[in-house]
Amino acid sequence: MLEIYGQAFATVLLPQNLIAMVLGALWGLLAGALPGISTSMGVVLILSFTYTLAPMTALVLLVGAYLGGITGGGITSILFGIPGEPSSVPTVIEGHALAKQGKAAAAMWTYLLCSIFGGLFSVLFMIVATPLIADFALRFGPAEYFALTILGLSVVSGLSGGSMLKGFLSCFFGLFLATIGTDGITGEERFTFGTVTLLGGVNFVVAMVGLLAVSEIMMEAEEPFKEYKGMVEYRGLLEELPRFSLFRKYWLTMIRSPIIGTIVGALPGAGATIAAFLAYGEAARTAKHEPAKFGKGAIEGLMAAECANNASTGGSMTILLSLGIPGSNTTAMLVAAFMIHGMQPGPLLLSQRPDIVYGIFTAMIVINLLLLAITGTAIRLFLQLNRLPYSVFSAAILILCVVGAFGINNSVDDMMLMFVFSLIGYFMRKFGVPVAPCILALVLGDLAELSLRRALLLSGGSPLGLVSSPISAVLLLGALVSIVYPLIKKPKMLASS
Repeated sequence: MLEIYGQAFATVLLPQNLIAMVLGALWGLLAGALPGISTSMGVVLILSFTYTLAPMTALVLLVGAYLGGITGGGITSILFGIPGEPSSVPTVIEGHALAKQGKAAAAMWTYLLCSIFGGLFSVLFMIVATPLIADFALRFGPAEYFALTILGLSVVSGLSGGSMLKGFLSCFFGLFLATIGTDGITGEERFTFGTVTLLGGVNFVVAMVGLLAVSEIMMEAEEPFKEYKGMVEYRGLLEELPRFSLFRKYWLTMIRSPIIGTIVGALPGAGATIAAFLAYGEAARTAKHEPAKFGKGAIEGLMAAECANNASTGGSMTILLSLGIPGSNTTAMLVAAFMIHGMQPGPLLLSQRPDIVYGIFTAMIVINLLLLAITGTAIRLFLQLNRLPYSVFSAAILILCVVGAFGINNSVDDMMLMFVFSLIGYFMRKFGVPVAPCILALVLGDLAELSLRRALLLSGGSPLGLVSSPISAVLLLGALVSIVYPLIKKPKMLASS
C-alpha cells in the first residue's frame, strides 16, 4: 500500500501535474470568491481546456478548481459579506460580523486553517473508510433525505437570535419561496404569476446576494459616515495566527464538523451547502462557550461551517470514485471529465485504473496544502482592500453583486429579482427578523418537499413510511429534540421580540 501511494505522489508531483494543480487552485479561488461564478461553473469553464491533456494532468487541474472553489467562497464572505458560494452563508453570518468588529485578519486565518483541516481530514478519512461511506450512502432513500433536511431546518432554533417566533416566520417564508416554480413531480406551474422568470424557481444565489449583501449595504447607507476602524490592521503572521489554545477549546467542534461534512458530502445531492448548515447548526445547539454570540460573530460557528464545507469534498469524491454517483453539481462535471478521457468512475475504476484513483487521493492532499500556502500568502493583500472606507467600496461591492446576479443566467430578470430580495432583506433586518433561517429554508425546501412526496408515494400515502428505517427515525428524533430543547431551556425565546 505504501508503495502504491509513493508512486502516486511521484506522479502527482511531476512538473506538469504540479503546475496544473496550482493553476486549478488559483482559478478555483477566484471562481469561489466571486458571486455568480460558482464552483461548478468554474470547473465547467476550464473543462474544455483539458481535452488535449494527459488524463492525470486534466483531472488534477479540475480537482484543484473544485477544492479551490469551495475554499475561495470564504474570502468575500468574511471581508464584504458577499457569499461567493451558497455553502458560505454561515461564514457570512459569523465571519463578516467578526470583520466588522475589527477581527478580519483573525477571522481569515481561522477560516483558512479550518478549511484546510476539513479538507485534509476528509481525504484521509475517505482513504481509510471509502467502502463504509459508500455503503452508508446507498441506504439513503426519499424518507432518509426528508429526515436529513428536517434536521437541517431544525437549525432555525440556533439562528433565531432572541425570538424563535421570528426565526420560524423567516423559515416558513423561505419554504414558501422554495415552492415557487415548476412542480418537480407533476410539472405544474406554482406561484409563477404568468412569468417565465420564475418557471425554474427562485435562484437561491440571487436571493442570497440580495438578502445578505445588498440589504446590508442599504442598512449601512443609513449611516454613511460609519466606518469599521482597525479592521485592516495586520500585525504579522505570528501575531495574527490563531493560537493552538483556540482549537483546543473547540476541539469537539473541530472533530465533529469534518465528520458531518464528509458523511453529508457522500450523500448524492446533498453537497457542501447542507454540510455547512448542519455543522453550523450543531455547533449553535451545543455551544458551551459564548452561545449568545452566534449570529453576531461566533468564532466557533465560523470554524464549524468551514470545517464541514471543505470536508464535503472528500465525501463527494468518495462516492464518485467508488460508485460513480456524483455527490454534488461539481462532481457531476467531473464525471464528464472522466468520460472524455475514456474512463467510467465506479466500482471497476479502482481495479482498472488504480493509478488514477490513488493519484486523485494524493493530489487532494497536495492541493489542500497548496491552497494553504497560496491563500495564506495573499491574506495581507486581501485585507488591503478594506483600507478604503466602507462608504467607498460599498459601491464596488454593489457592482459585484449586480454583475454576479446578471452573470448567473445572463438575465436582467435575475438582477431585478436580486433587488427585490434586497428590499425584503432590508425590512427583515429593520424589524429584527433573522435572514439566515429564510436562506436555509430556501436552500433545503425543494429537496425536503420532493423527498417527502416521493416517500409518501412509495409508502402508499402512509406517514409511517417516513420512520420506516432506523436512519430516518433517528434523524427525525434529533430534529425534534433540537427544536423542543431550546424551548424548554429558554421558554421566553418563543415570544420574545
